[in-house]
Amino acid sequence: MSQTRLSEDSYSKLGSQNTGGCILAYHEILPVISEYRYRVTNGQFKEHLALLSSAPLRSITKGDLPFITFDDGHRSNFEQAFPLLEQFGQKATFFVLAGCIGSDDKYISWEQARQLVAAGHRVESHGWCHRLLTQCGHADLERELTQSKREIEDRLGVEVAAISTPGGRWDDRVVKACARAGYKYLFHSNPWIPVSSQQGVSLLGRHMITGHMGPKELAKLVQVGGIRRLYCRIRYGTKELVRAMLGDRFYHTIWCWFANWKPGEGTELEIEALRKNGRDSYHL
Repeated sequence: MSQTRLSEDSYSKLGSQNTGGCILAYHEILPVISEYRYRVTNGQFKEHLALLSSAPLRSITKGDLPFITFDDGHRSNFEQAFPLLEQFGQKATFFVLAGCIGSDDKYISWEQARQLVAAGHRVESHGWCHRLLTQCGHADLERELTQSKREIEDRLGVEVAAISTPGGRWDDRVVKACARAGYKYLFHSNPWIPVSSQQGVSLLGRHMITGHMGPKELAKLVQVGGIRRLYCRIRYGTKELVRAMLGDRFYHTIWCWFANWKPGEGTELEIEALRKNGRDSYHL
């Protein structure tokens, strides 16, 4: 993968990498420790990048290092993560909420998104406003997919080829809608199932990086193979079964408790509040 510009071809190579197509998904990168499970400090992120740039890891993986992505388009992605990525010569894909960019100081601006693209990173879609795609009706699903894609392309002058699904939720109906909207790649949150393709859309799983993961834990994750990989695949399969049995809404309630997600701190709760207040979720 080029260290000067991240191309769409990088996505197609993920399934054949020696790391098993290891894709890392970050969210917020902040200077201080947080109780929220999916916030990582900039100190931790710097340690992660140092590991990924190290000669020993490159030797073990034969140069096929984990692929770095970010979800949500949080302002910290630009202010904290971007300078560190440039420092270590790493490129990443930023999946942004097209309807939230520039809406307030929690999200990156369109000018910042342009700077990311100019520096060789990719900016792709995370939907319009973080609606769970599996819960959207036909019209809302089309807007989440097509409106976000069109907005990013028009604003940045780039092709949007990929989407990461909010909450990692997807099904056959979502894949078909993604194909109609013109996406070629769908990134989800089950990292252990093999890369596959449906309706001409490649399905790619990612590892959700947490604030509890240091460089040693990351190194183990990158090098997982054999029996351990099979075990993790079975465990995640069980998790998906439980999610299906509980339903998205109840499962999400449990997830919020598990992740220490507190009221007023994040996208899902902001969107839910807007929905309850009867406001148009497509105009944040």
